[in-house]
Amino acid sequence: MAEQEKIDHVFTYNPMLKAVYRFGNIPVSMILALYIIPFLVNPSSRTVDILFFSAVVIILLILNSFFYKIWKIVPFTIHALDDRLVCSDFFLSSRKVELLYSDIENLKGGTFSGKFNGIMIAESMEKDIQIGFFARIENARLLEAILINRSPQPVYEKVTTLLKERKEELRKK
Repeated sequence: MAEQEKIDHVFTYNPMLKAVYRFGNIPVSMILALYIIPFLVNPSSRTVDILFFSAVVIILLILNSFFYKIWKIVPFTIHALDDRLVCSDFFLSSRKVELLYSDIENLKGGTFSGKFNGIMIAESMEKDIQIGFFARIENARLLEAILINRSPQPVYEKVTTLLKERKEELRKK
């Protein structure tokens, strides 16, 4: 096996995106709350009002559950080394998570699933670790390449096969 190139890269988000990913739900939640408060103050028995109230509550729950997932799995600093990722700067946490490339059992979402955007996740179910990142992270393509190339052979083959299929689909269009 050929000797692999040394890796030592730090990936971060620009300050504006970092603020959006951390606090983006707050203004939207406040606006949605403005629609909920009148109903709570003066409940209506009209079906339309109840459906509207229910829709707003459901949107609020979905939005905040999405942000909760981001806060749990998306580090805002990812340090890629030869044998592992060192992830830090999680929302409201000083924890550091290390994920060995050899422990990666699945790469999913975004590019890894043949899509152009969305959250990308490297996971080790055995170690109960999920590390997520968005394509907006600086040098995202390099991070994707590192994860694909350094992950175990079955994961590498799965992702590269999917990417080849996606490339062929796009070529046909």
